[in-house]
Amino acid sequence: MNVERQQNPDLSGSFEKYLRQNKLMESTVRGHLQDMERFKKWCKKRNTNYINADYNELLEFIRETRARGVSKSSINIHLNSISKYYEYLTEQGERNDNPAKDLRLKNTGKKVLQHLLTTQELEEIYTSYANKPEWSFSKEKSKQSHLRNTVILGLIIYQGIQTQELKKIEKTHLNLLQGTIYIPSSCRSAGRILKLNAKQIIPIQQYLQTTGTNQERLFNCKINPVVFWLMTTLRKENEKACGEHSRTIKEAGQIRSSVIINWLRQHNIRQVQYMAGHKHIGSTERYKQEDLQDLQLQLNLFHPLK
Repeated sequence: MNVERQQNPDLSGSFEKYLRQNKLMESTVRGHLQDMERFKKWCKKRNTNYINADYNELLEFIRETRARGVSKSSINIHLNSISKYYEYLTEQGERNDNPAKDLRLKNTGKKVLQHLLTTQELEEIYTSYANKPEWSFSKEKSKQSHLRNTVILGLIIYQGIQTQELKKIEKTHLNLLQGTIYIPSSCRSAGRILKLNAKQIIPIQQYLQTTGTNQERLFNCKINPVVFWLMTTLRKENEKACGEHSRTIKEAGQIRSSVIINWLRQHNIRQVQYMAGHKHIGSTERYKQEDLQDLQLQLNLFHPLK
């Protein structure tokens, strides 16, 4: 390998440009660059050229990182960034291999999902929120915000849409005559066409009437804080209405997980993979395992012999 090129791997320039060309999220790009800087410092302490690091050196990096108490999941994130960098070097002709490509720690101890919501519970959450009386809104702006949030909640509950996906949906992606919506693809999910629930049609029609003709995006707002506020509101309202018997509403991700697991009880795994926008079948299979773990949790809680 050319020694001169080893002195300047250009972490902050060409590699960053390479990541952006792959349409990664800004936070993901920053994460990859930060992880590589850490690995670069580790190699420097060992007087090792990180561009040429081999499999055995990566194993030593893992061993030392584990010894410092870093979790397996965090180490796998580091390894993914290193793999991305070597992938970049391979495409640039700087390396002819990627020793980090299939190097991951197993048994990362993925947290078991709890408080999964049934289809009926999700229906009740949506209906209760959507049917708030008009007199409860003091201003017209509050009424319009509620209508927008009803549409957002419907997409989360009935289509299992992720927060990041909500940002990319345009008005033209809706086909109300056929009762469908197109969810654009992203770096993390595949594009798909999903059926709308009958309860969503009228709120969507009403919401579209309130948006400007120049607005291409379906939601002209900062989605993340809106979804966070919506989940907080739902949690408080549910606790007030149901008290100690309510199932906790935590976040949009919890609702999406519940939706996917409910789908798996009704459809085959390939159908659910498409509906969820999973690029790999393994992502869908993990939800089947979560379903079994949740079932075991319920058995442990309510078994008559306990």
